[in-house]
Amino acid sequence: MNTLRRRLLQAGAAGLAVPALPHAFAAQPAPQSAAAAEAALKAATGPGWATWKGGPTPSLDLPDLEGHTRGLDEFLGLVVIVNFWATWCEPCQQEIPAMSALADLHAEDGLRLLAVNNGESREKIDAFLEKLQIQGLVLHDRNGTAVRDWKVVGMPANFVVDREGKIRYWHLGALDWAKPAVADPVIALL
Repeated sequence: MNTLRRRLLQAGAAGLAVPALPHAFAAQPAPQSAAAAEAALKAATGPGWATWKGGPTPSLDLPDLEGHTRGLDEFLGLVVIVNFWATWCEPCQQEIPAMSALADLHAEDGLRLLAVNNGESREKIDAFLEKLQIQGLVLHDRNGTAVRDWKVVGMPANFVVDREGKIRYWHLGALDWAKPAVADPVIALL
């Protein structure tokens, strides 16, 4: 585990995500509280979506829960929410119902949800899905390859990929998907 990720987890910021940060931030001491950690991380994106400036969209080729490899390229022509989550992540649990509802509501318009679980056992994923349904395709990042490629260091991490397969927006931590400021930019891409 890299030093920044360890610092974030120790600071209680396990419910947040951040792409690779500039060296200046990574060299700073860990924030002293979860609130301070959240404030520091959210400064990278702000309270809502941030325009993606992190380069080309990384590949995303992972097995679904039936063991079939699925790739982001099969969703070209659709708008895709890529959500990195874990069963232990409380912010993930809080945002999944509204995110799923939005994806389900706009499925006929071309919106899809790819929910990427970060390295947990199939048993944990199945138990989680019995309690909290995800209205989208659940992918299993068993060895953390996608998490590394997408530079995710915590959960949840959300990305919006446009119909051409390019990341348009990203956000650190949970979002309130019922708010127009969160849903409208996604819907506008449809």
